[in-house]
Amino acid sequence: MRIRTFLTAAAIIGASLFGAGAPSATAADTDLTTILPIGASGDGVTEDPAIVNGEAADSADGIAAILWDNSDAGTGRGNLLCSGSIIAERWILTAKHCFSTTGIGQDASKIQVRVKSTKYNDGGGVIEVDDIKLRASHDIALLHLTRDANSEHVRLASASPVVGSTNYVFGWGSQSNRYGAPSVNLKRATIKVTDIDYVDSVGGRAILSSKGNGIVCSGDSGGPQFKLVDGLRYQVGVTSQTGVVNNICVGPMTAATVPTSLDWINSVAGL
Repeated sequence: MRIRTFLTAAAIIGASLFGAGAPSATAADTDLTTILPIGASGDGVTEDPAIVNGEAADSADGIAAILWDNSDAGTGRGNLLCSGSIIAERWILTAKHCFSTTGIGQDASKIQVRVKSTKYNDGGGVIEVDDIKLRASHDIALLHLTRDANSEHVRLASASPVVGSTNYVFGWGSQSNRYGAPSVNLKRATIKVTDIDYVDSVGGRAILSSKGNGIVCSGDSGGPQFKLVDGLRYQVGVTSQTGVVNNICVGPMTAATVPTSLDWINSVAGL
């Protein structure tokens, strides 16, 4: 699996990296690396569960596993590419870099989606994708399905979370090593929001969060970040990057800000 690293040594993240208006750096900043698709080439060890630490998710309601035809692995479809969320019967929300950095681009014939299962490789239903929409300058993408998901949809937030609040992330990514294999089972983790005006892996607005009881890693790209409002889950972000030390995912992480792209999402998906 290829990983595009923004900085190659312990470094400072600032305007020189992300452009004008980026947050200033501190000595405590960690490299932020785009957590690219895990693929299925078997690099590293098979690790289960997914998200570093965290806990097993008891339901996959509103969550989707994005699968691809990885010809390099020689095993065809069924390989985990990224994680995502179901926002409408025929629309999946995920990360742009899952496609723009892998050579997939907008070739929907390479992609399938598994819904209604906590396992990325079994159960629920697998649906073909016939269109991939990529958001300009934001790490946001939409996949159009060829049939209804017949699954619960996530609610999309219209406002960013509060700095200092606890949010939740979901995905099928590696346990720790960014080159590790995907987990079979869906995981969730708590994270703490530290900044709501950061930048994602392609320069769009992002939420920066630190590790709670877990953090995202490779394969969690595109998965949802939720806040709770009156006990209801609202998606505020799409997983984009994480901090890596010695190839181990440690955080902090960024998620492309959903409220910033809400008009685009609603327009494309007809919501």
